[in-house]
Amino acid sequence: MSDEPESGEFALALSTSHLLHRAQQLASDRFALLVGENGVTLRQFAVLAAIQEQPGLNQTELVRATGIDRSTLADMVTRMEKRGWISRAASTADARANAVRLAPAGETVLKNALQHAKAADAAILDALPRSKRKSFHATLRRLAAISDEAERKAAEKAKKAARRQARLEARAKEKAARLEAKAKAKAEGGAPSKGKNKSKKKKKKAPAVETGASEAKTTRPKTKPARQAEAPKPKG
Repeated sequence: MSDEPESGEFALALSTSHLLHRAQQLASDRFALLVGENGVTLRQFAVLAAIQEQPGLNQTELVRATGIDRSTLADMVTRMEKRGWISRAASTADARANAVRLAPAGETVLKNALQHAKAADAAILDALPRSKRKSFHATLRRLAAISDEAERKAAEKAKKAARRQARLEARAKEKAARLEAKAKAKAEGGAPSKGKNKSKKKKKKAPAVETGASEAKTTRPKTKPARQAEAPKPKG
């Protein structure tokens, strides 16, 4: 049988992702049946087990460890804290995150559910021939490793994008500050003081008065000098 995906129309019953989901659902149903309706769920058990293995994980690290999406895990952690199974405190490694640890009640819940988790695993493996169980388990681990690597790359890419955005914003702020300082300096250097304005106004008034006086002089009628009496001409 070839490893290449078969061509043709999609069939849900033959979908690999759907079949994996069905297998996981088998384990979840077996676990729920054993612990009872009021017991811990398989996802809650996974969170408790991850915290026990690595005490002090923050919620982002719990997402990677359990494979539960961020929003679902946040709701789960809140409910589990209210039930007294876990405790949260400020992380010493990252002040922005909370470190999650098991509370005594959570340790008891985890211990009582451990055998049921093993039974849930067996519910899947028992359906396979003994000769196929190790290779099936190895395939699942390989798929989980691929998922972890893809998530690690995505997280690193997001960090780089955030750093690049921060640099762009810092440069934009610096440029805006320089332009503002330049505009302010230009405004302060180009605006005349009040004293200078007054002196300019006085200078403008002076020519106006002189012009009026000169106009008065030019419009004043001039008196013609009286003609001297001509001497009478001699007769004959």
